[in-house]
Amino acid sequence: MSQGKGRRVNIFSTMMGVQAACLLLALVGIHLSGVTIHLMGATTWHSIVWGILGATLSFVVVLGLTRAHNRLGRTLRWYCAQLAPIFSKVSLVQIVLLSIAAGVCEELLFRGFLQTWLSQLSSPVLGLLGASLVFALLHWASLIYVLLIFFFGLILGLAYQVSGSLLGVIVWHALYDFFALTALAYYPQLLHADQWVAK
Repeated sequence: MSQGKGRRVNIFSTMMGVQAACLLLALVGIHLSGVTIHLMGATTWHSIVWGILGATLSFVVVLGLTRAHNRLGRTLRWYCAQLAPIFSKVSLVQIVLLSIAAGVCEELLFRGFLQTWLSQLSSPVLGLLGASLVFALLHWASLIYVLLIFFFGLILGLAYQVSGSLLGVIVWHALYDFFALTALAYYPQLLHADQWVAK
């Protein structure tokens, strides 16, 4: 097995292992707490459409942030440049699988279980804040990155609260991850990180 192929399998396996752990925690939490998951709001198509729109808008915002000529933009470009060589080893099929797994497993854990459970224990506001904070801390890379992920978690959590559709936030998260990972792997110039990517 070549070194590149071994690294590709290792990264993919590690990330899928993390998603499997998220899924297991979500299922155990749901079982023990008796939390009820709301998969769809009004209709399946309605949930899918606003999930697609949310993902697209989120990615456009991130593209704008990475191009900003300030500390935030420079920090994001630097992180993208560090991640791009790693994800360039991941195939498009693996990116699709990782994106779907992240959308399903992380949203089931953080919005479906944790946010709902914390909301029942305290209030919807505290449930939203608590789940978003845990979501952000488990994506730790730097303070700026955690703050961005916290804000993203708040938006997903609000969308879930308002719509009552876990499917919508699953589509949103999965499609956003697909856009972001594909850009990192194949189009780092979109994120203005290509000049820092090691050749």
